[in-house]
Amino acid sequence: MLYSFFHRIALFAIKLFFNTVTVENKEMALIDGPVIFVANHPNFFMDPLIAGTFCPRTLHFFAKSTIFNTNLKKKILTKLNLVPIYRKIDDQTNMDKNRDTFEKGYEILEKNGAFLIFPEGISKGKRVLEKIKTGTARIGFGAEVKNNFSLDVVIIPIGLSYSDLLRFRSDVMVRFGNPIRLADFEEEYRNDQFATVRKITENIETALNKLTNYIPTEEIKDIVEGLELIYKMELMTEMGLELDNKKDDFLITKMLTNAVKWYQDKNPEKVTQFREKLKNYLSLLKELNIRDEFLDPARQKKRGWNRTKTILFLIAGFPLFMWGILTNYPPYKLPRLIIKWFHDFQVEEASWKMMYGMVFFIVYYGFGIGIVWYLTRGLLWVGIFTISLIPSGNFALYYSKSINKYRQHVKFLSIFYQKRSIIFQIIEKRMTIMRFLQIAKDEYPESVQLET
Repeated sequence: MLYSFFHRIALFAIKLFFNTVTVENKEMALIDGPVIFVANHPNFFMDPLIAGTFCPRTLHFFAKSTIFNTNLKKKILTKLNLVPIYRKIDDQTNMDKNRDTFEKGYEILEKNGAFLIFPEGISKGKRVLEKIKTGTARIGFGAEVKNNFSLDVVIIPIGLSYSDLLRFRSDVMVRFGNPIRLADFEEEYRNDQFATVRKITENIETALNKLTNYIPTEEIKDIVEGLELIYKMELMTEMGLELDNKKDDFLITKMLTNAVKWYQDKNPEKVTQFREKLKNYLSLLKELNIRDEFLDPARQKKRGWNRTKTILFLIAGFPLFMWGILTNYPPYKLPRLIIKWFHDFQVEEASWKMMYGMVFFIVYYGFGIGIVWYLTRGLLWVGIFTISLIPSGNFALYYSKSINKYRQHVKFLSIFYQKRSIIFQIIEKRMTIMRFLQIAKDEYPESVQLET
């Protein structure tokens, strides 16, 4: 009962907090038997909310034991199907309690249930996968051995990719991967348990890297993120892909990441040369506080930038923007102030924003509805006011982004007319980078295939 109620609340909260949630290959999870879902863990408890909400199975969740730190929390979390798992980094003396955790895992699988586990064991908010722990494979094989490999336990990886880990109304992609059937490894496991557990763990790691927009190593992180900023949109346009299609966006990110990794392995000197050019160019953009897209006429045309249209939109939309500010700004701003004052961990920021935001928006909306009812005593006006709340808030956010972009564009034009020589130098540096990329693209072998 509590799980079902919380599931509905979570779905509502996620749809409000995020702009879009794209789910791919959900049919992979349509399995009736015992399943262990494994997911990457960049975003504190936002990850279990998203994975649990969009997974077609009712899940148990393996969570760090430190959140079960009071009797009340333990009671509530248990009713929400959470199972404590004990980590060395929290308290080495409690590691023996994981026997009960493993037994609980066996019990869930024996009842044809499913649970979700984050095999990284920690959430750091990075785009690089942490070392995968062997617990998933050990629980799965342990349940199979206990039942003489009659359960047919399946491990299904889930990749969670965020366009921005912190920003409200960002995008999320949830990708389900190919099932890993432990029964297929029965003979290997009976011959060498350690090696087989390690093999399954490596398979999970490979799958999660393919299913996410993760970067293989910190070593190339700056290159990939720089390419995403200055080249991804141009490459999508060149390939005839849709700029607002999340699947196309994900595909290009994987292509860029794979290409940089290939060059890092095969020609690190070329990567070093490019890093210097990119660093120099981005530092100039930062110094002048201008956006790369303003230096790319093709992108401006593709995005349909029109100064007159923008001005008309800003003028016509101003009343609705003010209404959105009045009805949404206080509960939107308060969570950010509280997080700034009381929460130091950036990886938890989005989660706390959503938690505090839900509370403040419900209270503020309720207060507003009460005032409208008091002033009008009319259900029609209350209904109109209520219906307008969320759309006007979304419009106000979009409008504020449009204002910011317009300001930056005007600032760019001002700099262009005042400091043309500097702008031309930056454009030349950008053209040099694009020529460098074109040569690298021509040298990149077609035989290197992208697997997503």
